[in-house]
Amino acid sequence: MVAGKEGCPCTNEAAALSSLTERSCEVASTGEPGVLFKMGGYCVPISYGSSKCLLHDLHNDPACFVDGDDIIPPYCFRAFCYVDADVCARESNERVYRSDYFNIDSGVDVFYSYSTCNSTSDDWLGPVDGKVEPVNLGQITIKANIPRYVLPMMYKRDPTSNEILTVTGSEYYNNNVLYEGVYPDFVENIMKISKGDIKNITYTHRSKVSSDLHPESSYTAAVQDIQDGLVDMGVGSFWITSERLLMSAFTIPIVYDRVYLVVPKPGLNDESFLQHVSKVLQPFETQLWGLVIGIIIITGLLSVWFSDLPKRPTGRRSNFRQQKTEPLRRRKSAYARLAIDSILEKGMFFCSAGVEQDVGANLSKKLLMFGFGFFILIAVSSYVANLAAFLTRKTLEGSVTSIDGAIARGWKICAHPIFVKDLELAWPNGKFVFSEAGTEFYGVLDDYIDGKCKALAIGWEDTSMDRSFLDRLCENELVYTDSMFHETPIAFPIRQGLAAGFSHWMLQAKRNHNLVLQAVKDEFATESACNVHFSAENIETSDYDPIDVEHMALPIILFIVCSSLAIIGHLCERRDMKRGRSSLFAVHSQLQLVVDEPSHIPRALRMGGRISFGKGRRSTTDSSFRSKEDDDDDEMYPGIHGTQTLVMEEQNSGSSNFIYKKDDDVEMPPSIHDLEVEEEDDSFHSIGRPHFQTGRSIGFF
Repeated sequence: MVAGKEGCPCTNEAAALSSLTERSCEVASTGEPGVLFKMGGYCVPISYGSSKCLLHDLHNDPACFVDGDDIIPPYCFRAFCYVDADVCARESNERVYRSDYFNIDSGVDVFYSYSTCNSTSDDWLGPVDGKVEPVNLGQITIKANIPRYVLPMMYKRDPTSNEILTVTGSEYYNNNVLYEGVYPDFVENIMKISKGDIKNITYTHRSKVSSDLHPESSYTAAVQDIQDGLVDMGVGSFWITSERLLMSAFTIPIVYDRVYLVVPKPGLNDESFLQHVSKVLQPFETQLWGLVIGIIIITGLLSVWFSDLPKRPTGRRSNFRQQKTEPLRRRKSAYARLAIDSILEKGMFFCSAGVEQDVGANLSKKLLMFGFGFFILIAVSSYVANLAAFLTRKTLEGSVTSIDGAIARGWKICAHPIFVKDLELAWPNGKFVFSEAGTEFYGVLDDYIDGKCKALAIGWEDTSMDRSFLDRLCENELVYTDSMFHETPIAFPIRQGLAAGFSHWMLQAKRNHNLVLQAVKDEFATESACNVHFSAENIETSDYDPIDVEHMALPIILFIVCSSLAIIGHLCERRDMKRGRSSLFAVHSQLQLVVDEPSHIPRALRMGGRISFGKGRRSTTDSSFRSKEDDDDDEMYPGIHGTQTLVMEEQNSGSSNFIYKKDDDVEMPPSIHDLEVEEEDDSFHSIGRPHFQTGRSIGFF
């Protein structure tokens, strides 16, 4: 954007305008704060006239908003800006005027200049009593040049084969070969809407000498021909730049072109080993993985706690030392080992997507495992459902999708030379390579292919419909990102005396006939061989959304409920056993008397041994057995009724045998694990896991 000539730059007077609080208002079209020009006048934004050379009146003055066939006042198409009168008077020869919208006693001195914007104040200062004479082009024939071929915007066909041409040749300088495309059709429609005010438009080429003067851009060369008087206007996608505004006037903007960052397609880079490994964890968020591990640990610890019951008190005589002295002291190392075993077991349950059934477990443990099993069901199902999508997707890690990212990595960015000042001013830390080929964005792309840069700055309007250019982007696996360098208005450069009249008919065509450039472009719609559009917002679709804690709310709640009930049940069981009463939670959910694989008889007692109950011997491998001769409810050990004692008999072979015998005077220990053999008095002490002297063999009959 133009900010005025050197020596008389545009200034920002927004602060001065906003200080007029008594004139404050709201712009109806945008809702932004504004100021009234004269009391009772129209409202303009406080940015009106500031910082840049723009057609400020065209967008804000109600006199410029006309309907029907009324003529827009010429001053609406004159660019101006506010300036510092002292600086301009001292450093330049530009004409400066004081705004009469503000009285001398208002405390606001605002000055404006048209000439610093390469414009004229004649139309603004000329009207008398607010009357403006209509602009009449007088059935003019306009001679226009076209700078180059851009498909499908403007092109010629081969005179012999009728093939559409993409590169200018000798036919470019032959005015008998007609132009086709979006812009010629757009201008043709405007000419028809003018009802003869624009009689005809003829097309020609840019001069060869202008190309020598401006080898960096064919568009600037075409504007040079207008300044030199060779043609009346240029037709094409001309950016309004500071250099070109000093050479020619422009019509009202046709469209705004955006210059985007173009980069190698994200995700095509080789991923590191760590990136591949991390994909396995991506279906769940980090917080959810932590919750899964926490639930596994809690379940393992509760399982150990539920298996550890206190010894029940008894009124009968006992041979166990701990009943005479103090409660059983557990070994911390034994508990630590049991806790680790239980946690690993629950981890295997989770990985195998199931819970092993334990028919001998008490009610507390079964409640716990029900909640844990449901949690496993939902968690594993959700994980597996998402895993394939995460394993096969391409990540954006290591990819550049923004201007800041490219500059931060020190990437060189190929760009059009017309943007030298704009890019260097807006991105002072950027490393830009400006094409010197003079072939517009094709030259920028060639520089990239030659390895001069790693990214590009490409204008959308000039390339978005160029099939040849888009195909080259596909071949080189390049895509447009959403990261925009800047936005530039596109308009037709035109001789000063024709700007107002032609702009009037452009505006009439838009308002009354809905003629816009996009409508004409739709008639020439084309598609590239691949998708050249990339959006960082859309790359993460719902297929790749990780599962979070909220998604797992139901199984988590159920696990918490089941765990809470299990803990309450276990506490009740411990309380009842300490009081010597039976507990509903201590009853095993089974009716059989003989069960394979005992849960807490030592390994040495399970390997083929026999246990005798009074009158008969029964073979058993579980702690849940019952004597037929004792049906009273006073259980001294879970599953054993009456009082039995375990005695060791020496056989001739030197082996020892353990026999349960009915004995009303001897109390069973609280757990088979709590037995220790002492040969001196054949008694047993509940001091922990059974241990036997090395070298002795234990046999069973």
